[in-house]
Formats: sequence, structure tokens, C-alpha cells
Amino acid sequence: MEDNVIMEGILKEFEGLAKHPRPSRHEEEVSNYIMERLAELGIQGRQDEVFNIIADVPATKGKEAVPLTILQGHMDMVCVAKPGVAYDPLKDPIRLKLDGTVLSADGTSLGADDGMAIAIALFLIQQDIEHGPLRLIFTVDEETGMTGAIHLDPRYVADATYVINCDSESLDVIAVGSAGSVHTHFCRSLTREAVAGNTALTVKAADFLGGHSGETINRGKSNAVKAVAAVLQRLAAAGIDYRLAEITGGVAANAIPEEAAAVIVLDQSDVAAAMRAAVEEEKEIATVYGAVEKKATVHAAPCALPADTFSAADTKAVVDLITLLHCGVFAMNQQLPTLPDLSASLGTIRTEKDTVKIQYFPRSSADARLLEFARTLPVLARLTGFSVDMEQPEPAWTANPQSTLTPLMAASFRSVTGREARIEAMHGGLETGYLFAMNPKLDIVSVGPTTHAIHSADESVELDTAATLVRIIIDILGKLK
Repeated sequence: MEDNVIMEGILKEFEGLAKHPRPSRHEEEVSNYIMERLAELGIQGRQDEVFNIIADVPATKGKEAVPLTILQGHMDMVCVAKPGVAYDPLKDPIRLKLDGTVLSADGTSLGADDGMAIAIALFLIQQDIEHGPLRLIFTVDEETGMTGAIHLDPRYVADATYVINCDSESLDVIAVGSAGSVHTHFCRSLTREAVAGNTALTVKAADFLGGHSGETINRGKSNAVKAVAAVLQRLAAAGIDYRLAEITGGVAANAIPEEAAAVIVLDQSDVAAAMRAAVEEEKEIATVYGAVEKKATVHAAPCALPADTFSAADTKAVVDLITLLHCGVFAMNQQLPTLPDLSASLGTIRTEKDTVKIQYFPRSSADARLLEFARTLPVLARLTGFSVDMEQPEPAWTANPQSTLTPLMAASFRSVTGREARIEAMHGGLETGYLFAMNPKLDIVSVGPTTHAIHSADESVELDTAATLVRIIIDILGKLK
């Protein structure tokens, strides 16, 4: 096959997915579509109670004795739209744009993470290629809780030997390990009070880079929620009496916030000082993060007086906790110097009627180190008057030094591309951690086409790298014995 034929085939499958909304925890429609598509291709799939799909593809003649290989990816996506773009992720399809070989979406995230895995798998099973027994596993809710992997029946991985996960972000990288993580939810009940000041301002941080909080956490980015809180800390340090009325920011637990805003009430006589504080914070961000955050802005502007505000104690507690929650890398891996070993990101903050809720997301390449850090979070909650709920930790996938699949994948990469692949562990979380926990004997690699700006409205994928990945997978499936 020519590359253009492969790209057209993958694009056809991806276009089918793009017609079906698939935000995390709303995958029933797209799951039903995938089941219908498998049936059209002559494959009998199974849906479990959470709409995961498991489908067995018989071996080609002469390959029946090859150990079972799982091809795995997830069907949900992070749904983000650019400011001003009308988009309902529960109803609207993704509008695709193709520029040469680069596929993106019109004003929204694309969903190549991880729709490309499904499109590639559906394309592969239509080809006349040699392969042993295959099992396709497409999971739900990878992006917000990995509940698909959690609910997957272990019997579907118990009889497998190899797993090729297709959720990585660079063609040139063969991932051999991934980070564990723990979704953490801080919450504080609010006491609402009558407005005491006579002026309201919106303090806003905008045009921060954002992006995936695992894969890009070590790239020197700032955090829009932290920037807003820093302005408010400046007000307190200057002796300016103000009250929060609302604070919001971020779009997902595992995405670095691009925007955040707070509405505050204060006396008119302090407005000029508050505006200066925002200007000073923008200048400091430029000094500290300017090499990366080239467009980030922080400003304060007048707005309508709200009906009420937080109490003084609530205002202080919210800003204090945001300030205490470190965002970025804590430590780098001692064996792999480019790999973060421990990091955390504040993903979202929301003001509801009588509560403020914060999503915080620590990650580590070692389960023990993650648990050590997690023990500090209830202390921060107690000191600031918040409650904290930590979900079940997501397990790390530890690299296998005795892997058969990794050197075979590297050889196939070399054969197809003429260059060497980078073999790395990744700091993002993958469902492979759960598969590995179910069956530690699994031999796992994670690969993927080259994608850019995932979890953002600028997301794109290089379709030519998807075609190359198809060639690599075909080559390795033919070599497995």
C-alpha cells in the first residue's frame, strides 16, 4: 500500500468517530457506533457494563499458535473549544480540517488522543496481513478516571502475552513505562455575606499555554489559576481588604489551565492598587516564564457588583490553598534524567453556590513515591479548612527489562523508517498501568502517531506518521512467533 492509501483508510475510520460526541463518561453513543462498525467488518465485539469494547480477531492461517496480542486504546476525549466557539461536547460532532497531512479540528480539540488508536485498529483488521490471534480492547473514560480500565474484566488480559497500546504522542518514541497518579478533590463550604465594598473587579489570567499536565509538565509552563491567586496574595500583602465572590479556571483535571478568573469586591479607593498588582504579576510571569509563556496576560477590570461574597475567612482559605498547592515538577527520575519522577498540577477550580471545588492531580513513576506525597495533602486541607477526597490511585506501569516486544518494536521501527526509535518511560498516565496490575507477566509497549497540543483546541495529528505506525505494527505482527 502507498502511504496515501493508508492515510485515506485511517481518515475514513476517524471521520466516522468524529461524528459521534465522546466526552469522558458519555461514551455510549460512540461505543455503539464502534460495535456497528466491527459488525460491518465481520468481527463480533462485546460491550461490558461500562461500554468498554472487547473484540477478538482470529489469527491468519499458519499463525494460530502465536501468543495473543492485544491492541488497545480509549474512545473518550478531552473536549475543549477556543473562546467564542459554539460547541456542545454532548451533541456536536468534531469538524475536521486537513492541511496537507496535518489533521486538526475547527475551533475545538480533535480527539486524536485517542481516536487515532481506534481508527488505526479498525483499518488494520481490514488488511490482508499476517498476524496471530488479536484482541481489540477499546476503553471508556481514560481521561478523567480510567474507569474503563478499572472495570475491565481481568480475564480479557489473563490469556494475553503482548500488549500494543496506541496512546503515545510521538512516532519516534516507544514507551516502556508510565506514571501512576491520584485524582484529588479539595472542597470547602462557603459562608456567603452581603457585599461590603462598593466596587467589583474581575482578575483574569488568559492565553497561557496549557496542555497535558503529564507530558508537558516539565516544559516550564505557568498555571493560570496560580497566577490569579498570586494577584490576590499581592492584595493581601499590601493590606487591601477584599472579598472573593467567585473564582473559576481550567477545563480538566489533567490539563494545565490556560485561563482563570476571579471576581472580587473591594473599596473604590483600592482599585488602582489592585490593577497595579495585576500588572506586577504579569511582569513577574514574563520574567519567570517568559521564554515559554510568550502570550500570557494578567489584568484586572471593573465589573458589576455581585449579589454577595465569600466571608473573609473563606477568601483567605481559598487563596492560601491555591498558593500552597505546588504545580510543576518536584523531582526528576534518577535513572532517566529527562523523565519527571514526581509532579502535580492544579487542573480546575469551580465556585458553586455554597462551595469551592479544586481538582489537583499528582503523578509519579513509582507507586511508593506517589503515596508518600499523597500523605501530605490531607495536612494541607486541614490547615486551610478544606475537605479532601483522594480517589483510588492509578497504578504505574513499570518497564520490563526482559521484554521481548520492546526490541522487536525497535527493530520494526528501524526497518520501516531507517532510523532509531527513542525508548522511554513517560510521565503521563496510561491504562497500561491497570493492565500490568491485572497481569504483571504482560509484555507491553505504547506507541502512537505524532500529535501536538493534545487536550487543547489546537490539537493536531500528523497523518503521515499514522501511516508509518501502521507499517510498523504490520511488520511486528508478522514477526511475532
